[in-house]
Amino acid sequence: MSLERTQPADVSEFPVKPTEVVFVLAGLGLVVGNLVRFALVPEFWDWPTLLLIPLGLAWADFVSGMVHWAGDTWGTERTPVVGWRFVRPFRFHHAHPLDMLKTNFFATNGDTVLGAMPLLLIPFALPVDSVWWMRVAVVFWAAGLFGMWTSQFHLWAHTKNPPLAVRALQRCRVILSRPHHQRHHKSPYQVNYCITTGWCNPVLARIRFFPAMEWVVSKVTGLRPRPDELRALQSVGHEADHEVAQSS
Repeated sequence: MSLERTQPADVSEFPVKPTEVVFVLAGLGLVVGNLVRFALVPEFWDWPTLLLIPLGLAWADFVSGMVHWAGDTWGTERTPVVGWRFVRPFRFHHAHPLDMLKTNFFATNGDTVLGAMPLLLIPFALPVDSVWWMRVAVVFWAAGLFGMWTSQFHLWAHTKNPPLAVRALQRCRVILSRPHHQRHHKSPYQVNYCITTGWCNPVLARIRFFPAMEWVVSKVTGLRPRPDELRALQSVGHEADHEVAQSS
């Protein structure tokens, strides 16, 4: 796999597409639409909601880890359908970690919002006049709400001086912190895959969840994890190390 730039150094490798603008605006509409439905239910304002929202946030973090691990581990940019649009951005990011700081807001978040949309659509199919179904809907909504901004949280984790409010959220571990995520950008790039909050990473690392998943997938499919990307990363590793150092 080639991890070289196709754009000038001062231009993001991933320019904004009109569809990404549509995705972000549609996602915001779904968030607001769900909130309006919930607000009309008196039980939404009870204390259990304060527990359900962090549960959704933890779920979003776990899903971000699964997606990130899949993008980092399986296939190449030549893989049909998902290679260029899904796999390449993850691998390119390891070679050029700070390229994402040059991206447009909509380019950063568009595809992630699209991926979170099922979580924001499901609550519309649930009867919120039932307290229990309403609470299930809130968990889906919270997972979608925070999950849709995973790429933004990831970008801020590479930003040397993010906004003051963002730094406060990072310090409180409400969103992904810079020191926590930088561990993922050290060879062999196989820890701390979860990038919404990072909450799930210590638990998953302790039980060796992702190595176990790689063993299972390899046994079932015969595929090899990271078939050629480690060699490619070694060839541009000096640039990746320099960029990570810049963000420290």
